[in-house]
Amino acid sequence: MPIREIPRFALIGLTFLGAISRFTHGRYTPAFYRYQVGQAPDDASTRFIPLVDVAVGTLLCLGGTKSVGTLLCVLFQGFGIVSQVRKGGQVWPDGVTFWVAVAASGVGVGWW
Repeated sequence: MPIREIPRFALIGLTFLGAISRFTHGRYTPAFYRYQVGQAPDDASTRFIPLVDVAVGTLLCLGGTKSVGTLLCVLFQGFGIVSQVRKGGQVWPDGVTFWVAVAASGVGVGWW
């Protein structure tokens, strides 16, 4: 595995971790689930989030669609940053994930 693929693999792990955490309502990932609920409540309005996480994670895994997956991650994390700024919440977790997604997208579209 080339070192330039590390951001993409980190993003894959975070995306599937998010799906597992939402599907299980934090049973196995309580700290990560608390972070997620701080971002978006776990109710009927967010019931599709884990399905989107699985879809994006799958796009990231496949060779021909990894650039689409990374672009979606950049967009979703960007929206998360804007949302946290508006709420006055912590921006750094979304910021870190945003930059990991940017690094992964650079690999996906051949920037490096």
